[in-house]
Amino acid sequence: MTTPIEDVPPACAALWAPYQVTKVPPPDILQQEHVPPAPPVRNMTNGAVSDADAQRWADASNRDSGWYKWAEANGQIGLLRHLVGDALIPADEQSALAADATIELPNCDLYPSDNALFEVGASDEGFFREKGLPTDSSFVVVGDYPGPCTESFHYPDGRVTSVQVSSQPTRVFIAGRLVSAAPLGDIWLGDASGNCADPTGPPAAWCGR
Repeated sequence: MTTPIEDVPPACAALWAPYQVTKVPPPDILQQEHVPPAPPVRNMTNGAVSDADAQRWADASNRDSGWYKWAEANGQIGLLRHLVGDALIPADEQSALAADATIELPNCDLYPSDNALFEVGASDEGFFREKGLPTDSSFVVVGDYPGPCTESFHYPDGRVTSVQVSSQPTRVFIAGRLVSAAPLGDIWLGDASGNCADPTGPPAAWCGR
C-alpha cells in the first residue's frame, strides 16, 4: 500500500527522495492500476527510430500516465514535475493540489486507443513555440483518446468538483524523450503538447492520419 516516506526503509526513502514525494507507492502500483501496454504504434519516423524503440517509447508514455495518475491521486505535485514539464500540468490541477486536494483521473484521459510516433521538424517546433511551449525534443507521440472525459478534484473539506477534460474523442500529441531510471522505470518525459482540435492549426501530418 502507499506509505508515508518517513515510514519506509531508509534505502527505499533514499530512492524516492529525489522525486520530492511525501508518500511512496508499492513496487507494483502500475500493475495494481492496470496500466495497459500501448497499442501497436505506427512508426512514422521513416527509419529514424526502430519499430522496437518506437513501441518502447509508446509503452513508456502509458507508464508515465500511470505514474501521473498515482501522483495526482496522492497529492504528489513534486513527482508530477519529474513526469512532465511544468507547463504541461494544467493550472487548475496545480491550484487544486496546492489546496491539498487529490485528483481522480479517468483512464479516458490517460491511455490512447491508437498511437503513432513522428519526428518533430522545424515547423512543428514553431507551432509549439507560438503556444509558449518551446521544445528541444526530436520526437512526438500522437494518440487518440476517447471522450467525453471528466476528472474529479477531491478537497480536504469534502467538496468534490468535476472538471471536463474533453467533450469528444481527441487526438493529443506529446513531444518528449525516453527517460529510464529507478524507481519509475521507462517514462516518456514530455515538454510540449497539444491536440488536433486546436484552431491555430496543429501539424497536419500528426492530425491527418
